[in-house]
Amino acid sequence: MPDTGVGFYSVGRQVVAEDLGLTAEAVGMTRLDTDAVPCETGAGAGTSVGAAQDVRHQLAHLAAEFYVWPQERIVFRHGRVFVADAPEHGVSFQALAARAAATRGHPIVGEMTTTAEEPEVTAYCAQVAEVEVDPDTGQVTVHQIVTVHDVGTIINPLDRQGQIDGAVIQGLGYALMEGLYADEGRIATLSLGEVKIPTMQDIPTLITVLVASPCGEGPFQGKAIGENPISPVAPAIANAVDDAVGVRIQDLPITAEKVLSARHP
Repeated sequence: MPDTGVGFYSVGRQVVAEDLGLTAEAVGMTRLDTDAVPCETGAGAGTSVGAAQDVRHQLAHLAAEFYVWPQERIVFRHGRVFVADAPEHGVSFQALAARAAATRGHPIVGEMTTTAEEPEVTAYCAQVAEVEVDPDTGQVTVHQIVTVHDVGTIINPLDRQGQIDGAVIQGLGYALMEGLYADEGRIATLSLGEVKIPTMQDIPTLITVLVASPCGEGPFQGKAIGENPISPVAPAIANAVDDAVGVRIQDLPITAEKVLSARHP
């Protein structure tokens, strides 16, 4: 599947590495297109988990067969397979796979196919915006946004925070600047110069609060984070504007002209 900005290539490798007791650097990834595989159903790492567990099961079975080890006590760690409490007698993944290929004539391959379904466990997000409104011009300045997330297991902290910050900033642009206007059915906003997306000078103080939760639908009980922070930003800012100057703007973006007009109809 293509990485559309959610960090799948990194997280997918981490998931496989964790399940097989490897470092993420030891896991490679080959990019394929739809000539080689069916169309994917969405960016996520769930498929990788099933395939890695398939490989893990095969390795354990082979280790038990080749070395007469009790399969239920086989451990995977640091790229090696060994019996619990006897790591000195372990064997590397490479050696085990090479022996399997030599005796069976094919490499170890794990496969997993999934279909997209509605998750049973939902990720939640709540936000609060602190704004300043100029009573003479109606200009809205956002000083701070606090975003609170119900999270499961965090697989990649840097990726997670990037998703949150990026989504909040997108929501800020949607709330205050990005207007797509039409004139007699024709789009009148012809360039990003007219849309006005946020720049570094527009970004307020961003505060993230993570609330731990015991379960999630993703690998290792992870939860989705990519889309959650976008939706509440505009309502939070609109509520803050209403709290500040007593006008409820329900037509985005929340511009100075709209605020001033609502205050002095």
